[in-house]
Amino acid sequence: MRNNVARKVARQIEPEAAYQEVGRVVRAAGGAFVVASGAAELEARRAVSCMVEPETDDVVLVAVLPARGAYILAVLERQGRDVSVVLEGDLHVKLPSGRFVVGAAEGVTFASGKEVGVVAGELKVNARLGSVFVESLSYLGTAVQAEIERAKVKAAAFDASVERVVQRVKRAYRFVEEIEQLRAERVDYVAKKNMSLRGENTLVTAEELVKLDGAQIHLG
Repeated sequence: MRNNVARKVARQIEPEAAYQEVGRVVRAAGGAFVVASGAAELEARRAVSCMVEPETDDVVLVAVLPARGAYILAVLERQGRDVSVVLEGDLHVKLPSGRFVVGAAEGVTFASGKEVGVVAGELKVNARLGSVFVESLSYLGTAVQAEIERAKVKAAAFDASVERVVQRVKRAYRFVEEIEQLRAERVDYVAKKNMSLRGENTLVTAEELVKLDGAQIHLG
């Protein structure tokens, strides 16, 4: 039975003769490459397994299949230039176990013309300095906990709609250059010691009752 299966596979997949050459890329354009090997020039394509995009003057390893053509298998040498990994279609990197680490001494940049998505059970970002520019930001979450030594926000407009706000601060300073308005059903201010209201003109208006209660009341 096994011999019959082997004979069927042998008839379906016939071995192809191939040989390898080492040459130098003399022309590269549009995914087509011309490789000089000795006195001959080969027109070659980049093999799928060769992720590094060949460039002119690269020393490459070429596999020649008479029935299919020539394929660049690997870039062997390049003199003092950047290396680009170029692939067609989607790229999936899968690790059944272990961690995936990207390290660079000078920097790491992710660029996309459309969307960049991050999905994780836990996200951590550690940096000495940070800068974020977002034209439009939408955040939806259950809870936010932040411990900030100093925060500075400069905005042209800020709108917030919340159900409840609780703040506990040691000192609070508020500077309004033009006008400040408060609209509320009830307003309650309590000071343990002194409360001071000062202004060039101070107006207190009530539709029904104005009450002043104190051990001493000084007017004028």
